[in-house]
Amino acid sequence: MNIGQQKHEARCRRQDAGGKTLTRRLHPASCLLFLALLVLLTACAPGALEAASPPTTVPDAPLLPTRTVVPTLTPLPPAPTATVTPAPTPIPTVAVSPDGWQEIRSGVQLREMYREAAIKSGRVLVVRIDPAQVDFHIQYRPDQPLRVTEWYSNSGSLIVMNSSFFDRANHAVGQIVTDGVGGGQSHERMQGAFYLTAVGATVWPLQGWIKPAGMRVIEAVESFPMLLLPGGLLNADISEDNRVARRTAVAVDRSGRVLFIVTPGSTFTLYGLAVWLANSDLDLDTALNFDGGSSSGLAVWTPTGVWGFDSANRVPAVITVDTKVLGTIGTGGGEWP
Repeated sequence: MNIGQQKHEARCRRQDAGGKTLTRRLHPASCLLFLALLVLLTACAPGALEAASPPTTVPDAPLLPTRTVVPTLTPLPPAPTATVTPAPTPIPTVAVSPDGWQEIRSGVQLREMYREAAIKSGRVLVVRIDPAQVDFHIQYRPDQPLRVTEWYSNSGSLIVMNSSFFDRANHAVGQIVTDGVGGGQSHERMQGAFYLTAVGATVWPLQGWIKPAGMRVIEAVESFPMLLLPGGLLNADISEDNRVARRTAVAVDRSGRVLFIVTPGSTFTLYGLAVWLANSDLDLDTALNFDGGSSSGLAVWTPTGVWGFDSANRVPAVITVDTKVLGTIGTGGGEWP
């Protein structure tokens, strides 16, 4: 029997107290209620529940793309540290007229000149000093050589310039006198010396000059060759070897002023420097070559900064120029006339 038929023919049975089964036709509304309950119970049957339940196995979710792992960088080994010899640091320059002298303090003048003035080629730095207004000293430390700028910083001097030659042990080649005490070693090639005596400073050849009786040398340094002989004469014994280099020289003009002359570049041969000095307007009486090349260096105090250039190598001896102590010359105590 289908559900439609059950709607019209459903009967309810009950048994009375006497055991008789009583039947009666249900009211249509009751039948409808009964059918609704029946449908509900059928839906809740175990088979129906199994059919309506979702599958217990959850389908796999789509895989996310795999993240690319950033590779670990293998650190490179540290680069080997190269031993680099530092280049000499140039000293800042100040404006100096190339055509004349500039006085930076009483008794000290600067001038920038050129080997070829017309084209300003080959710089030559010149310091002209009045010995009556300053003190000269020879500083000699073979056990503690310094670059010229280091000598300048440590000494507090107005001017520092490298002096004569030295050997591999930093001992002066040629005799050297500092504060009346001799040092260095005699050498047959020495031709001249810078002298500081009780009456002033001078440059003079070792041969042909007789020291006046009683003249005490307070500071001195020997070197070679003499570039200009007394009277400003060119030393004809200088050979022309075509080797150019930095040059350092000390000279005295006909007025008795001391001149420091240096070239920051490889400008002259020795013979070429002697010829240039002889033909210059510096009015020189004598001139002596000092150690050149990598030893050449000059540092001069000015109101606007240090003027000159540094030596490439450390040097064991320098000439310094200091503010004059009134009534004395150098540290040897020689009295000025």
